[in-house]
Amino acid sequence: MINSLILVAAGNGSRMQASLNKLLLSCAGHPLIYYTLRNVFQSRLLSELVIVTKPEEKPVFESIVDSIPHSIRVMFAPGGSDRAGSVRNGFHMISKKSDKVLVHDGARPLVDGKTIDDAFTAISRENPAVAVGVPCIDTIKKVEGNTIVETPDRSSLFRAQTPQGALTGLFHRAVEFLSRGGSFTDDASVLEQLGVPVKLIPGKERFFKVTTPDDMDRLEQALRKDRCPFRIGQGYDVHRFDEERPLILGGVRISEKGGLLGHSDADVLLHAIMDSLLGACGLPDIGHYFPDTDDRFTGADSTRLLMEVKRIIEDEGYMVGNIDSTVIAEKPKLAKYIPAMKEKIAGFLDILPGDIGIKATTNEKMGAIGRREGIAAMASSIVCRRS
Repeated sequence: MINSLILVAAGNGSRMQASLNKLLLSCAGHPLIYYTLRNVFQSRLLSELVIVTKPEEKPVFESIVDSIPHSIRVMFAPGGSDRAGSVRNGFHMISKKSDKVLVHDGARPLVDGKTIDDAFTAISRENPAVAVGVPCIDTIKKVEGNTIVETPDRSSLFRAQTPQGALTGLFHRAVEFLSRGGSFTDDASVLEQLGVPVKLIPGKERFFKVTTPDDMDRLEQALRKDRCPFRIGQGYDVHRFDEERPLILGGVRISEKGGLLGHSDADVLLHAIMDSLLGACGLPDIGHYFPDTDDRFTGADSTRLLMEVKRIIEDEGYMVGNIDSTVIAEKPKLAKYIPAMKEKIAGFLDILPGDIGIKATTNEKMGAIGRREGIAAMASSIVCRRS
């Protein structure tokens, strides 16, 4: 069984108000067509893919295809003067032994591989053609000019999506029919004109077609929701002792002497926590945001830096979930200060003290920490995507 899919991708950006093919516009770090292809390549039943593009854009599409792992044969066909011409050009590229063929819009990036497989499976001798669609949930009005003349019964109305297709022999008849002219908005309507029954299988609202700038915003929001809502980060920091400076850990002043050397107040615990939060969001470390070459941060209160880190990760769409940390020091003993540290940090991050773990341990007199040359801290954090 050879299953073929024609991906129509030779459009332009007129309604998108763009100067290039909308499928090449960037969304969440990738061109729009990247997401369409990534989902197509997840199909388990697809044998070959024909991408219909403008000849001058073919190298760009080839590089995008090469960036996505796949085992499906990929071919290219030149775009036509309209959608019907593009479908014809794509059909002429498929294997002569093809059994079933689907046509899919490149501008429907969220149609998953399972739906493509469901469409292939639905095509049979008993059901020779298929289309994907969703029921109309809004009341539909037929108008003349700006006057409503009819309200159709929406219970039998569906909005067509893609993929759509048929047994390859039947689809060949549809292509020949298209070559004789006529205007059709989708492939199923051509099959209907030929008297071929088209089975409708369920689509999803998220399978929308990206047509306008608002659709691009909707796509970006959908892609963000698709990503894991939780992210984990880790941080580590170490500072040597400076006996003349105050010791500040977790925002709490432990002593007036026996502190740590650093450009800021050298709060090693808060520095590790900040790095874990930034790392969880895929952002640079605190040295990027608060460099030791910047005089503004000389002696800086690390709690203020922590508040700035909170603002940074919130701008990225995240909120703090919980934090676990360990302070490694031979001196001083820290157990009695831990509740105050947790209260302090929780207040700055708008979480509960119970969402913070702080442990203190020694290095068993081994290494630089064991020789009482400094203090180190490790932290892990979870951040959650804001709804």
